[in-house]
Amino acid sequence: MVFFNPARTLDGVADQIRAVANALGVNAAGEDLANRITGDIKDVRAEIPETDPPLRIAFLYLRGTGTQLIAGPGSGADELITAVGAECAGTAAGLANPVTPITSEALIDASPDVLILMQSGLDSVRGVDGLLTIPGIKQTPAGRDARIVTLDETGMLSFGPRTPDTIRAVAAATYES
Repeated sequence: MVFFNPARTLDGVADQIRAVANALGVNAAGEDLANRITGDIKDVRAEIPETDPPLRIAFLYLRGTGTQLIAGPGSGADELITAVGAECAGTAAGLANPVTPITSEALIDASPDVLILMQSGLDSVRGVDGLLTIPGIKQTPAGRDARIVTLDETGMLSFGPRTPDTIRAVAAATYES
């Protein structure tokens, strides 16, 4: 049995790849993949448009009316948001934990320009109409303008060989929304 560092950061992607490759005894292939993915992440980030000020994005984790969280520092979502040249709304609003239950005050203070959710989370609140009934959503720039990006969760919150594709998808959806 092998245990890996559970931290999910962009800087840790190459180390995670190397650790898995070392555990499997394919060190050279792991090094090659780690180097390729590191280069791909750099290339993808160079393609992302800059905005001044940067967009403020909130990642919401929703599971119906029972679980409604906003991401903050150390969530992994903050790394993904930063990777697309934006500012994590939860972190900027001063949240102290990786995830915090959503309150109308927290949403309004976070003042996101864009909301990112997993598609299944949006479905769990009955789509955009249901999302807009969550207290505080309509009072944010993202809620007023319906700037909502949904993504498949398979690669959203994990960091590994598909991270460049995830960054590209989030950037495309964010800057085209």
